[in-house]
Amino acid sequence: MPGNEVDPAVKLADDFKKRGYFDEAKNNILCKAVEGSESVTLEDFVRDRVSTVVSEMVKEDESLIFKNRGSTSALIEGQLLKNDYDRLSTDSVDIRSLLQRQLDNPEFKNDLKTRLRRDLETADSPLEEQQISRDGLE
Repeated sequence: MPGNEVDPAVKLADDFKKRGYFDEAKNNILCKAVEGSESVTLEDFVRDRVSTVVSEMVKEDESLIFKNRGSTSALIEGQLLKNDYDRLSTDSVDIRSLLQRQLDNPEFKNDLKTRLRRDLETADSPLEEQQISRDGLE
């Protein structure tokens, strides 16, 4: 590929994000109930676990409160993401497995493939046709 050309896969991923599909997929995953609970969503579970882990970290090292906010945030984030979200898991919920099952869900994958194919087909059509479709002049 010449220097200024954008990799089609990168462009497709960028378009996917720009259209809000990434956020939509993320929100769909986060709003699902955690296994074993009908009322606790994954988002609520993660928030609660982050709060608990941060409280534990501050109890272990109170100097975290007085450090630079950026370095403290980076340290906390590193601990949360370390070892496949190990610190976010509980005895009853393995967060990594839960997320992996969501990503491996055939319905999720099919929806993702459908959107990507549609975007790819739109990207492959001539610019003039795309403009006509957008303007509703067909």
